Amino acid sequence: MAVVPTIVLPPRITPTLIERPALAALTEKVAQARLTMVSAPAGSGKTTAMLYWAERLRAQGRPVLWLAARAGIGNKTSFLLALKAAGNALRLDWPDVAGDADDAVWLRTLSTVVEPRPVIIIDDAQLLDEQTIAFIAQLSSSARDGLTMIVAARGVVGLPLARMRALGFLVEVGNSDLSFTLAEATQLVTKSIGAPIDSRDLQDIVRDTQGWVSGVVIACDLYRRGMQGGGNLRLTGLRPEFAEYFHEEVLGLQPDHVRRFLVDTSILDELTPSACAAVTGDEDARVMLDHVFRQGLFLNAIDQEHGRYAYHRLFREMVLGRLMDRAPARATMTHCRASNHFAETGDIVTAIEHARLSGDQGFLAAQLDRLAERLTYSGYLYRIDELSADLPWSVLAQHPYLLLALAWRRIRQLSFAAADRLIATARSIHDARSQGDAMSAHESEQLDLMIRHRLVMLAAARDDMVNVEAEAEPLLAEMAESHAYLSCTLLAQLMSARRELYHFQDMLKLEAETRRALSRPGSDFASIALKASVAPTLMAQGKTQLAHRFLDEALTLAREIHGEGSGLAALPALPMAELLYDAGDMDSATDLVERHLPVVRQWGFADQMASGYIVNARLRAARGDLPGALTTLNDAHLVAIECGLDRMRAFIVAEEVRLLIKAGQIEEAEQHFAAGDPQLDGEPVPTLHPTRRNESIAIAWLRIEMQRHRLGRARKVAHRWLEFVKRAGAVRSAVTFELLLAEIAVLQGNRSEARRAVRTAVEMAEPAGWVRTFIDEGEVIASLLTEAYAQGPELETPADRFAVRLVSMMRSGPQIETDEDDQDDFGLTGRLANREVDILTMVSGGLRNREIGDRLGLTEGTVKWYMQQIYDKLGVRRRPQAVLRARQLGILP
Repeated sequence: MAVVPTIVLPPRITPTLIERPALAALTEKVAQARLTMVSAPAGSGKTTAMLYWAERLRAQGRPVLWLAARAGIGNKTSFLLALKAAGNALRLDWPDVAGDADDAVWLRTLSTVVEPRPVIIIDDAQLLDEQTIAFIAQLSSSARDGLTMIVAARGVVGLPLARMRALGFLVEVGNSDLSFTLAEATQLVTKSIGAPIDSRDLQDIVRDTQGWVSGVVIACDLYRRGMQGGGNLRLTGLRPEFAEYFHEEVLGLQPDHVRRFLVDTSILDELTPSACAAVTGDEDARVMLDHVFRQGLFLNAIDQEHGRYAYHRLFREMVLGRLMDRAPARATMTHCRASNHFAETGDIVTAIEHARLSGDQGFLAAQLDRLAERLTYSGYLYRIDELSADLPWSVLAQHPYLLLALAWRRIRQLSFAAADRLIATARSIHDARSQGDAMSAHESEQLDLMIRHRLVMLAAARDDMVNVEAEAEPLLAEMAESHAYLSCTLLAQLMSARRELYHFQDMLKLEAETRRALSRPGSDFASIALKASVAPTLMAQGKTQLAHRFLDEALTLAREIHGEGSGLAALPALPMAELLYDAGDMDSATDLVERHLPVVRQWGFADQMASGYIVNARLRAARGDLPGALTTLNDAHLVAIECGLDRMRAFIVAEEVRLLIKAGQIEEAEQHFAAGDPQLDGEPVPTLHPTRRNESIAIAWLRIEMQRHRLGRARKVAHRWLEFVKRAGAVRSAVTFELLLAEIAVLQGNRSEARRAVRTAVEMAEPAGWVRTFIDEGEVIASLLTEAYAQGPELETPADRFAVRLVSMMRSGPQIETDEDDQDDFGLTGRLANREVDILTMVSGGLRNREIGDRLGLTEGTVKWYMQQIYDKLGVRRRPQAVLRARQLGILP
């Protein structure tokens, strides 16, 4: 029997062969091993790797026998004949071995140790029959150190490797060892094409081939031909050639049941036994998955336990493309099966993606309806909206939960008419199904709860806080411990309603309910909106530390879910900006507003928008940019009119009036006030059920009345509001009215009353740290603060220290630079009062605090208080430093 010559001849080495550091590093291990097993899919460079090692082993004087199964080895007899021919060609001393000799003769001959030891390379071993594989397995065990064997196959060929692996005599080379690295692929592409290549084209080739050797070679060849033809052929246009390769070398060689498995599972990004069983309908999918992996059919394990796999990108696209082109109905069926599987296992995002890919609008709508609650509670409301955009109304109108999800999205976007329509349609479906017994009593009750929830949210978005307060609390009671998301959002709006209506009496109870809601499983996402709504209520009460904590937690979680600068993050970010601004942290407030104000309409209600616009305007005004501040407020005013947000409109108008009056533009302030449609009927005193909108209108009205010197009525209205907000527990509002009363008293010539009002405001503001409330009122309050604390306190209380800080900030003077002294900054941060200069002069003369007090008629404690003010203004901590710096600044001679 003649041997086909090509069986024992290695193929020609490609002229574009590049240096492969990974292969070079394996050479010595391969040379010393008894067996090297090379397993990788078609075209992965197995033959090239073995040619590389063969060349280097020949250079060491080792005889290399090459056996190519693909060239014509059909059974064990032909294998042994080829082995004999290869040995004869190398003049090996095998005189007693005939082609048909017994296995024992062959094994005895090949196990004889000779130097240099022969190397047997077997390529395409997956084509060998079971008898041949059994002989190779016996040979690898009996020859021991008499041979070096290198066997390459597209998958696992049944050789027993465990013992040899345990003894350390086995080298295993897989796809990861053969794949091109980025540097190697770049080198090969450049060398193959022979001309500079566009960097984007290079990235396409490397990304899509994923290091697959033949893929890079094919892509280079086609790219080169495209260049020669004058075209600009990208990898995305090369796929017919890849498809042909995969079909001829892989798919076309498989039996029908394997081919069906490959086609059906090509829709999966990640293959697991359960997912494969779902899409194929075969409970034995695990066995088939293992078979496909072991056969090297371009399936890669993506975990060490071999429980998750993924097809090579190009191979999958070829198989999936054929499925979509040739059997679209089958593709739809498999995508639907996959969608149901992932929905049941909790991977709702993947489930919805497969529903989309199914191309079946009815199925997509049904899945969205089925998963609407879970998608909403997980932060994917926007995805529901995107996927529903192409669905006809006739399809949407059959799915109430989908309609309610879309209504929630429209409410968040302040599209109230659309939300109304969607909720009304969901209600009609509910009524029809309930009357027709198409749903159980429990299902009817749950759907009714969701519809009522959306109605409360719509009322909240429209600023109908009376309705929110009336409906939210009984709805919360009905939900009890269920529906963590709905409970959190209802609590948030109930808190907002109580704040707007000044119903602070039940806030402790609501705070306790809030903590319980936040502790329930599944409340993480909903907690963002809840904390963002609770915080402004806490801020109104002066509980800024707790508000800051809530907002910080909510902002951190929102960034984790949707990223920095997202619409979701704007919910807590803009109230946080307001809190930081009030505390005087202008830089942090600016950063938050710049990042989140542009996207607030994606998720925010009136509260968040008002916070963002007003803080942005105040920051601009603080920088001296009055036109920019007014432009920001004008934009906000237009949004409020567009969305019908009367409360936000009142907030904006009040801020416009404040800025214009501060700039001396009284007529313009009156015009803006009138444009805000205040709907006044007499003096704006607090009515039976006042709201924060009424308060904002009253504040704007008061400022105008003060400028027109109608002080009696202004004082009366301010007192009525102050009494009301104090009784209600609205501390922040009380501070504002105290300062307004102080300014009215100044205009009436009663500075002692004005100072008392300022002191009261300081005492209320100190626990919350509100500094900008004083600073933004301007020079009158600054002078009153200085006067109110000019004589120093009898006791050094927190309020007194807060007042000193306020005076320092409002009376800041020039700073100069000098060398550092004991790590203290040098400079004057506030003007020294005459009394402070007198005390500092005596300090320079060596007098002690008691002696200074005796001369000035002050207590020793009061002198200490003045010294603390002096230290703060000069930026020092000790008496000698204070004297030295005062002299350097020219305060002392």
